[in-house]
Amino acid sequence: MITLKLSTLVRVASLALAALSGSAIANQHPHPHKGSLDYLDRNSYAKNMRVLGVFQLGEERGHKLQMMAIGSRRFVLQNGDVIDVSDPRVPRLVKHAAFRGSQLQVAFNKKIGKWILITGASSPITSTTATAPNGKYDDPSLIEKTRQGPGLRGIRVWDATDPTSTILLSEFSTDGGDPKRKVQAGSGTHRNYYDGGDYAYLDTAPDDSFTHMESPIRWHGNGIMVVDVSDPSSPKQVAMWWVPGQRAGEEAQYKAWREYGDKVSFTGLHGPMYVPKKIEDGGKLGYSAYGSFGMLIHDLSDIRNPKLVGRFTPDYKYTRGTVIAFHTIDVARLDRGFVITNPETLSPDCNETYVPSWIVDVRDPAAPKAIARLPVPTPPREAPYKTFCDKRGRFGPHNPPHIKAPGKPARRIHASWPTSSRRRAASSTSGTATTAPPTACSSNGIEKSSGSGPIRVCMPSRLPHSASRSLYRCR
Repeated sequence: MITLKLSTLVRVASLALAALSGSAIANQHPHPHKGSLDYLDRNSYAKNMRVLGVFQLGEERGHKLQMMAIGSRRFVLQNGDVIDVSDPRVPRLVKHAAFRGSQLQVAFNKKIGKWILITGASSPITSTTATAPNGKYDDPSLIEKTRQGPGLRGIRVWDATDPTSTILLSEFSTDGGDPKRKVQAGSGTHRNYYDGGDYAYLDTAPDDSFTHMESPIRWHGNGIMVVDVSDPSSPKQVAMWWVPGQRAGEEAQYKAWREYGDKVSFTGLHGPMYVPKKIEDGGKLGYSAYGSFGMLIHDLSDIRNPKLVGRFTPDYKYTRGTVIAFHTIDVARLDRGFVITNPETLSPDCNETYVPSWIVDVRDPAAPKAIARLPVPTPPREAPYKTFCDKRGRFGPHNPPHIKAPGKPARRIHASWPTSSRRRAASSTSGTATTAPPTACSSNGIEKSSGSGPIRVCMPSRLPHSASRSLYRCR
């Protein structure tokens, strides 16, 4: 049953919108405004939450992570590292460089009795630079760098039953060719889904025809690929689906898009497609975060021929901009009839369109509809900024909890927010919690030089992704 009290969250969120109404046409470089901090705040703050443990304070840990539960032990896998978090107060590294890949999925495969790890490999992107703030539109040579970037574009499949001694089982190129080739076609994969079953769901452009991507930071626009991994040593493609108009040659459909020619909207799958119930166990529906195209629901009754049955897309004002309007879908509460969508903010200092985290009624898959929005987190009172927009860096939701996490889904909603770090919202307005670790100058942060000198802008690629890129365990 839908808890309609959630609709009151819209009123809470509206109070913060004035600070989040940046330009729809923005870029990934600093845009300080009146009230912005002119220094890095090294202090930590917490509201209704406390930090139990920190792993590698100050280290770069801005990559996707997943947890394995082996008996009473808990392991977090992240960017090649295996971290034992069985005692959350004392996380410890047990293996470095255990596997390759920062985009990962790990799940226990009951049929073969093994933990299977799938890691992604992708092409270089056409991200913004100091000299090309509008990416590929300012510097077309970025497209050629994407095209010629060496290495695998696809997935690697590992036996991770012993996470300290993983075994590479196979490599799979999403362009269908030899995965050992130096230069491959398409985008490779970015955000995938695997649940330990017969199929993996990949976020990919399998060739270089998928180029009707309006966003300046990508050349390819990805679609949904379904891969049979029932034999992890021999993955096989079984289906490929995309929005008509994504490929070169589909000009009529492309020109019919509302996003056609706007040069900012993220017109492709960010991914992944979540399939809450395994196909082999009778699952029929998949839920995808498809950038500016919204949340898509597919009928997978015929796994070789996915069919679009429903779509939730808000007004164009929410999806037009550098923001990835639909980045991820939290499907953990389908038994209550709803999902939660979230965007990914790409521009710093709230200099882009604000996109809410929508609570979407999906009881009728053919007609999903928004019933509420999650509130915008606010800083603890002792923080030296009135809103997280003033703290510097990117501010907005990024990742929800994973549906495969051990245990039952909590009634609370957990999410990571760059700059404000991690927050927890109850299923009504009665309780929220936030942690805000120290700000670090990773990527395009700001840093105060010694004395009374100027602000130095650090611009290797992007803004601080989260307040401090360390791994935190909170309660």
